[in-house]
Amino acid sequence: MKAQDAIKVLKAGSGIADRQFELLQAVAREVTTRPELRMAKELVLRALEYRDAFTKTQPILSSLVRETGLFPYLDDPALSIRDLLALEFHRPEALEDIIFHQEQAPVYHKLLAGKNVVLSAPTSFGKSKIIDAVIATRRFTNVVVIVPTLALLDETRRRLQGQFPGQYHIVGHPSQQPTEGRNIFIFTPERVVSYKENFPKIDFFVLDEFYKIGGQSEEDRRVVALNEAFYFLYKKHEAQFYMLGPNIREINLGASRRFDFEFINTDFQTVVADIIDMRAPTEEDRFRELVRICRELSEPTLIYCKSPAQVNKVAKTLLDANIQGIVDNTKLAADWLGREFHLDWVLPWALRAGIAIHYGLLPRSIAHEMVRFFNSGRIQFLICTSTLIEGVNTKAKNVVIFENKIARKNLDYFTFNNIKGRSGRMFEHFVGRVFQFHEEPPPDLPFVDFPLHSQGENTPEALLIQMDEEDLEEKARERVKTTVESSPLPIDVLRENHGIEPKAQITLAEKILSDLDQYNTLLAWSNPPKYEQLGACCALIWEFFVERGRNGIYSAKQLTFKLWQLGDQLPLAERIENELEGDPQYAAKTANEAVERVLRFDRNWAGFDFPQYLMALDRIQKHIFTQKGMQYGDYSYYASQVESLFLPALCAALDEYGIPATLTMKCRFLHKAETVTDALNQLGRVDLRTLDLHPYEVELLESVRKGN
Repeated sequence: MKAQDAIKVLKAGSGIADRQFELLQAVAREVTTRPELRMAKELVLRALEYRDAFTKTQPILSSLVRETGLFPYLDDPALSIRDLLALEFHRPEALEDIIFHQEQAPVYHKLLAGKNVVLSAPTSFGKSKIIDAVIATRRFTNVVVIVPTLALLDETRRRLQGQFPGQYHIVGHPSQQPTEGRNIFIFTPERVVSYKENFPKIDFFVLDEFYKIGGQSEEDRRVVALNEAFYFLYKKHEAQFYMLGPNIREINLGASRRFDFEFINTDFQTVVADIIDMRAPTEEDRFRELVRICRELSEPTLIYCKSPAQVNKVAKTLLDANIQGIVDNTKLAADWLGREFHLDWVLPWALRAGIAIHYGLLPRSIAHEMVRFFNSGRIQFLICTSTLIEGVNTKAKNVVIFENKIARKNLDYFTFNNIKGRSGRMFEHFVGRVFQFHEEPPPDLPFVDFPLHSQGENTPEALLIQMDEEDLEEKARERVKTTVESSPLPIDVLRENHGIEPKAQITLAEKILSDLDQYNTLLAWSNPPKYEQLGACCALIWEFFVERGRNGIYSAKQLTFKLWQLGDQLPLAERIENELEGDPQYAAKTANEAVERVLRFDRNWAGFDFPQYLMALDRIQKHIFTQKGMQYGDYSYYASQVESLFLPALCAALDEYGIPATLTMKCRFLHKAETVTDALNQLGRVDLRTLDLHPYEVELLESVRKGN
């Protein structure tokens, strides 16, 4: 039997026990002659998918597992001495329950030797296991883990809390303070930058999804924040680092010398995937095929869509087709979601049919619940956008790549690979399945630049201005010097307004200076602003910082109106209902659209963009009016109110820990607590049976207590 014949038999999955010697002979031939090739590992992994069928040949299969370096899969109780020695050699020193495969172990040992490492490896390689193993050695007192999204932050915090209870204080939100002992900070890049003054001396930092440092498909502000976070920890704290991410083509060699790191690029597999071509000529045909395969599938399945609107459309299509996935105990959650958001929102109806949705606009607590339901087998289908693809682990056997875009942009090969890699999971499914509804993009992986090193013409000045003069190249130094010398604002103000281009700040300042008295009247406020004052701030922010419509807001006047409405502090369900009312030209057409509008504004504008822009304007007007001896404003209270959606500040923080804001407001002991840590400690002591709560709300609080 040849290798290709063995693949066919293992794919078919029948008659394996009767042909086990013949199959393993073909596998062994491939492993002994070309062990480094993907085919060798694929054969072994496909054999492991049917491990129980190899009733008389387990020792042979175990030796092949060892030869291909897949040591974590050596679990035969009758292992040979040679296998046992290999097993122990790949066991990290402080985590007895982890075994590394052959390409994890060298990375781990390089880090323990004090080297900086940038690792580019496939999904399911086990990159995060190396983080846990390094931290477990307790060689580092203070560790920072930088992740790109709140979804990944949530997953990482829960994993590390479970891994190191009592050993490290986990700081997962900027409102938390470090202890004098050991701390792990898990932040997005923006939070690292805002927390600079609070960090103790950092010994080691991790940067996940490192390719974003080169600006791959990212907004300038996010690229600036990530580079600034890296520069701060590397330069100011002189911390060792480990950067990890999916497969790329190559990295800037000059950067590896400048920042003293070793780049490791590997395609080592721990799972394999069968690719099923589902291309169809029309959208109607695609939806018909999607319904057909969902009716036939029985395993956990991710369905990738380009946008929240498409996620909703796919969910509704499956419901209309009476698709009934595996479902276990979701009724209480569905009832609660319908009450708290909208009865006609697609999610509550989908949950009852074993289907959930996941996208970045969802409150973190709800998004986490959808992943929890999926990974625990309570639902079968999870329809998602790219926010679930960036590092969040699921137990999906199948991945359906239903669309070939992210929003309006075509998927590149890199992102496509990342989505495809979500099928199968180490120790869960040795073989995954990928259903492709479009042609695979051309195989072109990205080159990752380091703007901190290259400092080219496209490097934002907002980043260059954060660097020490000694680290700037001559041209970059001249750019910064020219900007600063022409600025009515000092460099400290330009730097404090992280991520906002200095030229935009300067032109805004010049606008204020052009009519000082008028702007002083409009901008020198400290209490919640009047409508006219808020409108003036929004007009300046829009003209100089925003410039074009995004995230559902298309003018300064609309932004002013939405912020003013938010200040009315209406319940979430009422705000969603309001989106369906009024002028039919502007009202939402469906409950799904109304929910998306409200969540989009809350997440992007209220929760992030507007507070950041308003505080930048605050620093600018303070400097100008102080210099002119005039009264100035203080926007900090109003900015914090908007950021917390006019709820107690702990509501937003606890939402990230799994407690929805509406539930926090019901529990006085939560929203009256002084810190997140105090609130969680009080939750651990309270008798939930004494609270007047919906049964699903009790389940939510129990889940948070258990760290699920």
